[in-house]
Amino acid sequence: MIFLGVLFVWNNVTDIFMKPVSSNPNNVTVDIQPGETTPEIANDLQRKGLIRNAFAFTIWARIKGLDTKLEAGVYKQLSPNMTISSIIDTLQNGRPDAILVLVKEGKRLEEIANTVSNSNLPNFSKTQFLTYTKHINKFPDAGKYRILKSVPENGSMEGLLFPDTYELSPKATARDVINAMLTEMSDNIAKYHLDQAAQKHNMKLYDFLTLASIVEREAGPHDDKSKIASVYWNRIYTANGKEQTGGGRMQADPTVQYARDTENPPTKYWQPLADSGSKIAPNSQWNTYNVTGLPPTPICSPGLDSLKAAANPANTNYIFFFAAKDDGKTYFQATLDEFNAEMAKHGGTR
Repeated sequence: MIFLGVLFVWNNVTDIFMKPVSSNPNNVTVDIQPGETTPEIANDLQRKGLIRNAFAFTIWARIKGLDTKLEAGVYKQLSPNMTISSIIDTLQNGRPDAILVLVKEGKRLEEIANTVSNSNLPNFSKTQFLTYTKHINKFPDAGKYRILKSVPENGSMEGLLFPDTYELSPKATARDVINAMLTEMSDNIAKYHLDQAAQKHNMKLYDFLTLASIVEREAGPHDDKSKIASVYWNRIYTANGKEQTGGGRMQADPTVQYARDTENPPTKYWQPLADSGSKIAPNSQWNTYNVTGLPPTPICSPGLDSLKAAANPANTNYIFFFAAKDDGKTYFQATLDEFNAEMAKHGGTR
């Protein structure tokens, strides 16, 4: 009798949990990330009012094998008037309405190509993506974008593809991805008037994008990027900077990493330098220890904070900076004596 009573209660409880939340037929968008677990999905569905109980969903999903058959992406066909079983069937058997692709800040073209290639877009061609982005004249939609017209002849789209999370059609091609990223970069530049701000600092659009890319790779997560931008701006554009750094050299380690990895493509980019910057890829145009001014192109895709910092660097007289070993903070100095004194006090790397 006890067993029958427990069974009766269980059946009634599960029946309640399995029923639709309401009769509301309006669709609710659900984003499922790669690697997201069934309990995480269940909690999200409950938060959005699509199911009554996350635990009941998790149990039933595992019984039906959802864990092994679910595709990450954006699902727009779920509604509160569906049962748990119907929701699981939709997630299990249907294709996502869109694929989410996260392109992180500070990535070079090859890394972006790898990221998108691993994002379950069957029509995306990594080879075509790199052909278009490294040879602008081969990209069918090049004429649509002002930022591409700023690139020197035979240049690439390095630094021009905006890092963001993109909601792409499952049928998206390399051309579609590039258009989305170029549009996002163009829109952000226009929205925040970044090109106009850069002009006030005597920087052309392409120069400001190049500076932004270096700031992106140089700055830590808590650094004041506008101060880092000011250091490089001072080194290049001010007479004092030219005197202090030996002819307007940026002396930026990320440019040397880019030079090294371009000459000898690695399996993992942006590894620390194994020697002083001037000795690695010494003849490269991107080695800013050995060449004056900006490198010929950006070195990665900068995010919005780096773009804003490069377009409008802080008004400082800083020429030097380093990351301290003792407290992890970044310190800025105007003279070589100040720099050496602070380095001796904290220890650090430029």
